[in-house]
Formats: sequence, structure tokens, C-alpha cells
Amino acid sequence: MSDEFTLDLLAIPGGWRRGEGDWTGVAAALAKGETVEVIQEVGSTLWRNSLPEKHSLYWDGENISPIKGRIWISFTQRRFAAESALPKVQWHPRVLWIGIGCERGTPRELIETAIQNVCRGYHLAESAIAGIATIDTKAGEVGLLELCQARNWPLKTFAADILSSVEVPNPSNIVAKAVGTPSVAEAAALCAASGESLIKNPLLVPKQIFRSQNPPLLQGGVRAGSAVTVAVAVCPIDYLG
Repeated sequence: MSDEFTLDLLAIPGGWRRGEGDWTGVAAALAKGETVEVIQEVGSTLWRNSLPEKHSLYWDGENISPIKGRIWISFTQRRFAAESALPKVQWHPRVLWIGIGCERGTPRELIETAIQNVCRGYHLAESAIAGIATIDTKAGEVGLLELCQARNWPLKTFAADILSSVEVPNPSNIVAKAVGTPSVAEAAALCAASGESLIKNPLLVPKQIFRSQNPPLLQGGVRAGSAVTVAVAVCPIDYLG
């Protein structure tokens, strides 16, 4: 393996995001031709096709030499011990679709906080988020649009009849009476993650409801929306847009 082979020469898909880790340490191991283990849980594997004939990358369970570094490719947000002698890094393919249900006028801050709480609670990397999904009547929701613009997330919307056809673990009769489908967040996340596929992926995170105790006042003295529902599904194909 050439000493010039480095992390930067890996043909990693452009939509992937670098996560935490000892990038210098892993790069040094690669440059020396030392064994670096790759554990890929999600995302495209096409990048492997561009590897040079002689390289020191090995996949989980295949290595025969002492491991001198590790690359995780996952939507999980791992916390690496600073005292570990083994340098480790993580790439995050964008495979998480966040389903959102919210009241009219819900501010961006509440939506963003709800998403962050779910990611922390389930150890999900925010950089693995592909986009936001919701019902089409929320396509003009200011808080959602502001958040998507700020985080460069696409917003996918689905009609109530599409969402109502999706089997979800937590349907609600109250929601059905209000918007015409028993689920918004869970069904939208599943629809976005499945794309054109007829196979529905299981939810990674069922709906979680977050409420604000002091919603801000809007123009005219109307209170902003004070509740956000979040659900998460995993797409088998990473978003590269």
C-alpha cells in the first residue's frame, strides 16, 4: 500500500458527514499501511469499488492482522473514550427521515429542540438526518420551513390519504378526526424512508411528543403551537442531495 493513500483518497459519497473521532490517528494508520477495520451498518457500499488493489482496510470479522484503527459507518452517534489507544472515526450517511407532526404556528426552536432530544435519547447522529417529512397541509408551516432552510434539509410532504394507508404502531383517532389520517409523524417518516419501494421499513423511533409550557405569542395575541410529535425511520438508500 502506498504511503500516499489517505482518508482523503477514499471515494466516500459526497452526502456523508464526518462525525467525531481521531481522524489524524486513523489517517496515520492508513498512511503506514496498518490494518484499519471498517464497520459499515448503513449507506452505499459503492465507494469500496474505487479502493486501490493494495490497501489495509478490512471489514468487520475479516481482518487477520492486529487492528490499528477503526472506521464506523452508521447513523449512531458514538462517544469514543479519549484514553483509548485505538484511533476510531465515524462517517454518517444521511439515512434518517424525521417525521414531524405539529400544531399551527409552532416555532422553529421547539421543532428543533424536539428533534435534538430524540437524537440524544436514542443516540442518533443529527448529521445522519436526510430530511423532514410531514403532511401536505404543513408544507407552508413557517417553523418547519425555517428549520429546513437553516439545516439544509429537504422537506417531503404527503397527502392525508397516503398517510392513512400506512400501518403505524401508534394511530390516533383524535389526529384522524383533525387531519384525516390517524398518523402524521410516524406515517410520514415511513413514507419518506420507503420512497418508491413497496416495502415499508420499521420505525427506528416511534412517535415522541414534546410540549412547550410557555409558547410565544404571535401577532394578534394568538399563542404559537405548543406541541411537536417526532418519529424516525431509516432509509436503505442514503440521501446524497
